[in-house]
Amino acid sequence: MKLVISSAFVQITFGLSQDVLTIFNTIFVSPTSYSYAGSNVFYNGDVNTATQRVNFSWPAVEEGFVIADDSLNIAIHEFSHCLIIENAKKSYLARTFNENDLNEWKALAAKKIPLIREGNYKIFRDYGGTNLMELFATTLETFFEQPHEFYSYAPTFYRMTAKVLKQDPRNKKNPK
Repeated sequence: MKLVISSAFVQITFGLSQDVLTIFNTIFVSPTSYSYAGSNVFYNGDVNTATQRVNFSWPAVEEGFVIADDSLNIAIHEFSHCLIIENAKKSYLARTFNENDLNEWKALAAKKIPLIREGNYKIFRDYGGTNLMELFATTLETFFEQPHEFYSYAPTFYRMTAKVLKQDPRNKKNPK
């Protein structure tokens, strides 16, 4: 479990200078979907800023790697949230992402959200249309699980994502 979950973080951060999480340094793995006390909503994963924990349902993590090309990977998704949150809390010079690149990505992404909501941008699942945070996470799932399809569908947005992450998974021999 540790190896599989860690591999998602390594995959995302392979081209970046950040290789550890400083705020979210506890990972909780549940044997099933879980809910919070007093709630009927069940989760397969979440990033809890109050407890500074990343929570996963093991079956969902496992499925994300067993089915490696469906753009659904809860570990990549939740670690994407962690990186954005931690990036925002760091001083300018210590940030994980180049600020200009990330702002350019956000500007492109903001134009995609209405298209996703209208059902006119099919490369990402509908959940990506929720907000920029969810679009970043769903984008990274697609970026790593369907890089060639993503590039064919939206080459400019793909290249901007590759620039933010400083890697290109289409180039398996040398993704950096």
